[in-house]
Amino acid sequence: MIAKVMMDAELDPTVIVGSLLKDSQTNFIAGKSKYLVVEACEYKRSFLNIEPTIVAITNIDNDHLDYYKDMADIQSAFNSFVKKVPKKGFVVCNPKDKNISPAVSEVNGKTVDWSKFKTDKLKMKVPGEHIKKDASVVLAVAHILGIDKKKAIKSLEEFSGTWRRFEYKGKSKCGAEMYDDYGHHPTEIKATLKGAREMFPQKRIVVVFQPHLFSRTKLLLHDFARAFQDADEIILAPIFPAREAFDSTISSDLLAKEITKQGKKVFSLQNFFDIEKYLTSHLKRDDVLITMGAGEAYKISDNLA
Repeated sequence: MIAKVMMDAELDPTVIVGSLLKDSQTNFIAGKSKYLVVEACEYKRSFLNIEPTIVAITNIDNDHLDYYKDMADIQSAFNSFVKKVPKKGFVVCNPKDKNISPAVSEVNGKTVDWSKFKTDKLKMKVPGEHIKKDASVVLAVAHILGIDKKKAIKSLEEFSGTWRRFEYKGKSKCGAEMYDDYGHHPTEIKATLKGAREMFPQKRIVVVFQPHLFSRTKLLLHDFARAFQDADEIILAPIFPAREAFDSTISSDLLAKEITKQGKKVFSLQNFFDIEKYLTSHLKRDDVLITMGAGEAYKISDNLA
């Protein structure tokens, strides 16, 4: 969003982000100005390699627990990150947020509270309260950069999302609408599904979720179990191991049992073929299918489209 607003304002930034921008179908844009927009990641403290002038923090959550000990350890990494901001720089955050507050207690530059930049009247193309909050962060950054507010709002209202973030994939053979989302942490899943429910209040929402990492699934098992409240039916694929070795003490079957305790309809199937076969015979015209996860769940909606 920041990249789009800056490009629309003709600031010609260089951009490096984690997903593909819809307009350019790339995650890298080589600008010619002094501006560099980077989507930074806290995993293994990798964001400490960056020398930022403006840091925008949307939220801090209990993720990457295969590396960090606990929330305090994560906050210490963010604290080191914001300390890199020079006196002439800015830290854009919600300083009253309980997870963020300890991380921004020592800032050299100026702290800008993004929650004061209201977006309730914005007509966004992408649904969800989290998108509106992200837009508040962007308006705060745009204000710092001296971008005209009306131009920034127009740019935000034209923002159509990115690859694998509530991305519309088309319709299945029976006419069900399909979306794909990269969400693989309970907070992300909850936010995405809440947005989907706002967009489709009367429709049956079917979610195919592929858990990402044995460690994350194990450590956040109970949070995952409570993350699907806005879904009507959940189908789990086997855990996507990514960088981890097999762990027999955790599985999608165990996650399914925990989700069942929340009163939800859930199945755990052994492979994508079985999932596609099930969806082909059970999806209905008025359903909404959302494939979710940081692994390869998007292939299911690709094949059904």
